[in-house]
Parts: sequence; structure tokens; C-alpha cells
Amino acid sequence: MRSAVAAGLILGIALTLTVAPLRASEKLLVGFPSLATALSPAWATAEHGFWKKYDLDVELIYLSGETTIPALVGGTIQLVIGSDPTTTIAIIKGARLIRLGVTTNSLGSSLVTHPGVSSVQDLKGKTIGIGSRGYSSLELRLDQVLREHGIDTKKDVKFLPISGGPSGRVAALDKRLIAAAMITPPYDLVAEKQGLKILSNIDVPLLAGGINTTSSFLKDNREVLIRFLKGYMEGIHYMIGHKKETLKAFSKYLRGVNDTILSHFYKEITGRVDKGLRPDSKSVRFLLDFVALEYPQAKGLTEKDHWDLSLLNEIHDSGFVERLYRK
Repeated sequence: MRSAVAAGLILGIALTLTVAPLRASEKLLVGFPSLATALSPAWATAEHGFWKKYDLDVELIYLSGETTIPALVGGTIQLVIGSDPTTTIAIIKGARLIRLGVTTNSLGSSLVTHPGVSSVQDLKGKTIGIGSRGYSSLELRLDQVLREHGIDTKKDVKFLPISGGPSGRVAALDKRLIAAAMITPPYDLVAEKQGLKILSNIDVPLLAGGINTTSSFLKDNREVLIRFLKGYMEGIHYMIGHKKETLKAFSKYLRGVNDTILSHFYKEITGRVDKGLRPDSKSVRFLLDFVALEYPQAKGLTEKDHWDLSLLNEIHDSGFVERLYRK
């Protein structure tokens, strides 16, 4: 949430295009910003053809976090799975975006340290690695944990931005450039296998893998989006019941990761995914309060603002999800 992100969003908003309604046979371009746990059900859904079952040719496009929402606002893509804090920022800045559902209502991470660290208090006076663009929501939770253990995060520790995502932070730990960092699955297990220590597991009540689109696209393509959501739900159902096949799909995205670590990743997402794609109000509030640290306007938003759950309600009221899990 730095100046580069804000500049990209402003540019994207300025370039907003009118998106023509889709025909069933047309391609649906869906962006995702990282190889994070909450985004993985989309990989399984695409790899096993569940969107094709609903006459949609969905192409998942891996974009950098700074370009994903500008691409959505500008009409280059039609949907984004993820980029939830950035979506909120774009809305605050005037983008007409709408949230349709969410993949998970919590995020898990591990506080990874050197083997000699025995407690959180041992981090006093140390350097802690964070993401290259500043605090993430998980690092906000780390800030809270440090304070709960008597550590003044402005005076007692130093935060060092590390590029390269979680794997970059693992490398920095291994080289002893930092004493601790928040690491997301499956890289926390990678770190442990390299001899580093998982000091604590930290969960955040934060929605992740949000399904975001523009208001104009929703208006013109409601029926298409219902099919998209149904395909995603069916892909999640398949993912939960078919571990072997899902691990194969995951391996195409998480290249070079062994089966043990892939299984760890699978366990993490199947334990968190919301089968009905419904947001939890506490998770939405946590997101808004997090964004409000830099954009106070987020405090004025309610847990229902800029959501349209009518598509999910229509699907649920039809008995679709109930029948899916009755099989």
C-alpha cells in the first residue's frame, strides 16, 4: 500500500473502460496476484475443467500485486481473485468495484526464527523481515503479538523489507540477515526443513481470495458470473475430495516444491476454504480496519458496503451447494 500502488490505481481508474457483455463461448480473463494459499482453489478449478463445464473459457492470469486491480478497473481482465486490501483502496479512490464472494475468511502464517530463539521476547533488539511493500495484514497481526509480549514495535525491533515474497524471507533468515519473519504455507515448512524454527502459528480473521469485479461487468453479465461462481464451488468440492489430483494441479503453479510440502499446502487450504464462498463479517471488518491504518476512510465503510451477495444467495437458495455435498 505504497505510492506506487496508489499511482497505479489512479491510472487504472482514469482508464476505466466499458466492458461489453460476454457470450458463453467467450474467454473470461481472471487475474490473481500471488501464489498464496487462498488462491489455490482457482488453480484446481481451472485445471480440472469445472468452468468449462459451465461453458466458460476461463484463463487465469498471474499478475503482480501492483497491477492486478488497475487491470480490472481498466477492463483488461473481468475478475480478480485476491488483492482484497487493494480492492478496498481502489473503492476508496472512486473505482466502481464490487465483491461477489470470498475463498477463505482467515489467513494462516508462521512466525519463523533461528533455532536459538525460544520466545517472542527474545526478538527484542532484533531485525524482523517484512514484505518489500511494507506491512501485510499478517504482519499487522505480528505487530499485535509483539506488543502483547511487551515489545515496543517502534523502539525495540527493526523491520527490514525483503523482496522475493515468502521464499525471499526464508533465504534472508537462512543467511541471518534477519532474526524472524512471517512465512506463509508452504514456505514455512520449507524453512523448517532447512533447519529454521517455527516459533508460533498465527491466524488472522481476514478474508482472502475475494472474488472481485466491476459494477458495470456485473450489471451486464450476471448470468455469466453465476456460472463462474458455480464452477468455482464445484472446483472447491472436487479439491476437497481429490487430494492426489489436486496436488498435481498445485504442482504446476508451485514449481519445484516437493510432495510433502504440497501436502502441507493442501491441508492448509482445505481446512480454511469456505465451501459456499460467503464472507464473515468479522473478517471483512478486520480488512477494513487494516486498510484504515493508511486510508482512514475505510473506517466509515460497513461490512456490507460494496458487496453484492445476491448471486450467491440465488445459488444457495436453489439448493446447489447442498446437492453438491450430498453426493
